[in-house]
Amino acid sequence: MNHVWILYNSLAGHPGNRAKVERVAEALTRRGLAVRLERSLTIDGLRQVAREAVRERADAVLVAGGDGSLGTIAAELAGSQVALGFLPAGTANVWAKELNLPTLSWLRPQALEQAALRLMEGRARHVDMGRCNGRLFLLWAGIGLDAFVMQHLESRRQLLSRRLGLLYNVTAAFFHSRAWPGARMRVVVGGREVTGHYLMAVVANVSWYGGLFQLTNDARLDDGQLEVWLFAGQTHGDILAHTARLATGRQQAHPQLTCLTGGQVEIYTPLPQLIHNDGEPLAATDHLSIEVVPQVLRILVPPEAPAGLFTKD
Repeated sequence: MNHVWILYNSLAGHPGNRAKVERVAEALTRRGLAVRLERSLTIDGLRQVAREAVRERADAVLVAGGDGSLGTIAAELAGSQVALGFLPAGTANVWAKELNLPTLSWLRPQALEQAALRLMEGRARHVDMGRCNGRLFLLWAGIGLDAFVMQHLESRRQLLSRRLGLLYNVTAAFFHSRAWPGARMRVVVGGREVTGHYLMAVVANVSWYGGLFQLTNDARLDDGQLEVWLFAGQTHGDILAHTARLATGRQQAHPQLTCLTGGQVEIYTPLPQLIHNDGEPLAATDHLSIEVVPQVLRILVPPEAPAGLFTKD
């Protein structure tokens, strides 16, 4: 691997991350790599640079940002030979948890450099993505509570979330979730149909969710399957109860939680509901059509990645 591009979302994470990203470029250059660092204040800007990296046949693109930025760039690299790596400079950094990459903290200010070096020492693997109403996602797509909360957080994200991080997001989520009553949903997965009043539906390609919760230990990144998690309920008390179950790992056997697995998912609602891809809010709709796209993306996997991420290690 010789030619590495670093794409930095300047609006993701703490404003002080810029100097840390620049140190990553310097560290990789000292390793003898040809490094190109590109900064952007917009998602569209990142997309354009990613397309250029594909045209220029870069060996790898490292995304310095959050999970939303990562998913955006993953969609642009899908189907190409350019490998995707993650420098976790966002808020939740779920993909970093999935791959066991170091994340920034007061005790670990060099985490981005460490993550970059570990990725360079790892190997490239092909992973699945999902396609939701025509748009690719890497981690999850969702409808209901999470999209509702993300929509409310979006206007304040740049002012508070960047400086206060995950703590602000979690606190704000509990506050805004009081106004969410849930929605009637009809969900069809691989020929099985369920109907109910759900707080949210999460279609996951990974095992972690929201930066704090591990939905399952069984998710594989290359198995051609998606997991559909349905959280039943109508009240804020139901939301708090689900949160407690996820925090303590007791979600698997609870009657208000349903998990279905398949490669094709259809979700119908009587009225349009807000949705999201990889934590980025999208326009409301009354129908989600989701399918898995097998092994369409090359990713960089560090040597310390957890066992069991792939069908064949």
